[in-house]
Amino acid sequence: MSAATIHPGATVGHYEILSRLGEGGMGQVWLARDTRLERQVALKVLPPELRDDPDRRRRFLQEARVASSLNHPNICYLHELGEAGGVAYIAMEYVEGESLAKIVAERAPLAADELLSISLQIADALEAAHARGVVHRDIKPANVMVTPRGHVKVLDFGLARVRMAEPESEPTQFLTVAGSLLGTVHYMSPEQALGREVDGRSDIFSLGTVMYEMATGRLPFAGPGTPEVIARILNDQPEAIARFNYSLPPEFERAVRKCLEKDRERRYQSARDLMVDLRNLERDRGSAAGTGSAEAGHAVIRAIIVDDEELARAVLREFAGKTKDIAVVAECSNGFEAVKTIAEHKPDVVFLDVQMPKLDGFEVLELIDDDVSVVFCTAFDQYAMRAFDAHALDYLLKPFSLERFQTAVERVRERIGHSAPQRPPAQDLAVAARPPQQYANRIVVKDGTRVHVVPVSQLDCVEAQDDYVGLHTQGKTWLKQQTITSLEAQLDPQQFIRVHRSWIVNFERVTRIEPYSKDSRVAILADGTKVPVSRAGYDRLRVLLDEKA
Repeated sequence: MSAATIHPGATVGHYEILSRLGEGGMGQVWLARDTRLERQVALKVLPPELRDDPDRRRRFLQEARVASSLNHPNICYLHELGEAGGVAYIAMEYVEGESLAKIVAERAPLAADELLSISLQIADALEAAHARGVVHRDIKPANVMVTPRGHVKVLDFGLARVRMAEPESEPTQFLTVAGSLLGTVHYMSPEQALGREVDGRSDIFSLGTVMYEMATGRLPFAGPGTPEVIARILNDQPEAIARFNYSLPPEFERAVRKCLEKDRERRYQSARDLMVDLRNLERDRGSAAGTGSAEAGHAVIRAIIVDDEELARAVLREFAGKTKDIAVVAECSNGFEAVKTIAEHKPDVVFLDVQMPKLDGFEVLELIDDDVSVVFCTAFDQYAMRAFDAHALDYLLKPFSLERFQTAVERVRERIGHSAPQRPPAQDLAVAARPPQQYANRIVVKDGTRVHVVPVSQLDCVEAQDDYVGLHTQGKTWLKQQTITSLEAQLDPQQFIRVHRSWIVNFERVTRIEPYSKDSRVAILADGTKVPVSRAGYDRLRVLLDEKA
């Protein structure tokens, strides 16, 4: 019999083949029944293309012997290695449950408790392997099984990657399938991707990648092809976990980032060191749950970072990590995302950029609650006075130092527990967002947690309704809490005319003016809307009509 003829019902030695489980670069894996001990096993055999290679056969068995030396509850153990009918095989523990790859695909981001438990168990397995001089070299979700009770088993120690025979002058390459890095390249450490010698710290990098993926449902280093992925592993920093999973404590993100350091000397130097931090985090979560988190939350400043530039967010994140009692609970890259996130998380402070796409910083400020402290962070100093007029707590001019950042945090700390100064009306904040002589080109409207942007060019007319204005545009009406007088100040007077104490019209929409009573008229708009026009309003319209004529 050969590996090519194995099929359900066949026997290999005293193992009866039941079904196929999968196939990797160094072997096919079958579910089999041990006819002697009446138990199920996972039987791994050499694939046909490798069985006639003496060196591959020797390495297959040698790696099995190395893996069999590992005895740990989180490592899939080997029952037997042998050969029968010309087929080299390894009989391994059959783990019932789901692969971590399936769990991540279906349920990520995982809950914090499950995430910590799985991370700790994988780290524990790595610590045991590294203590015996075994480097896994292929830590990834597909090589981790989780039982229905949450028990983790790490698979394929010493089997998934085999060091190929290469001339000494050539760099070492680790292959998952012949001639290819596909499949596991996303989990490689920088030194592994470069074909350099690896040690246990390479496994720690791979575990950090798995932890990031469990926390976010995304790979930290992704790309359309292998060269792009390797380039990002070597050069890029992953996006903040907080952008995708706000429920995790910042200490977890710091642990992941330490795992993912490009320089192995700056990573955790052992899996045990990582376990210490994860266990402390697990303990702290348990203490908070037992005593109530409100007391702890009172001492820690909860912050949200809003900036469209990743580098700027990274600087703020780094400074926050070096500052006592401040936790970054979320990060946002645009104003829309910020308004929703701030409403959900109710932070103590928002570090807010001014110039961003979609909504600028002052528009965000207009749409959030008054009791949130705001520290503006921008490269432009022309907004400083306007920011303080809007009662921003501080104004950090980029680039700023850690000391300057910590001064701003102290101001936030001093404000907590004291009544906040009343912010100016929203319309004043909107005006502050614009340089002098520049009129608004959009109006933002908050509807619950949703934000709508009304382009001024699409505005037909505006109607005062008590403390609100009705914005009529393309057959829809949006209500915004603002006075009509303040909105008038935002609009270009050459296009928008106050024709009545309660109405503003877009001059371009006016088709004609008709008498209505002795001293008043109505303007007929292009869509048929009739807008009352006072005597003063008619005088303003007539001036523009004369200019147009």
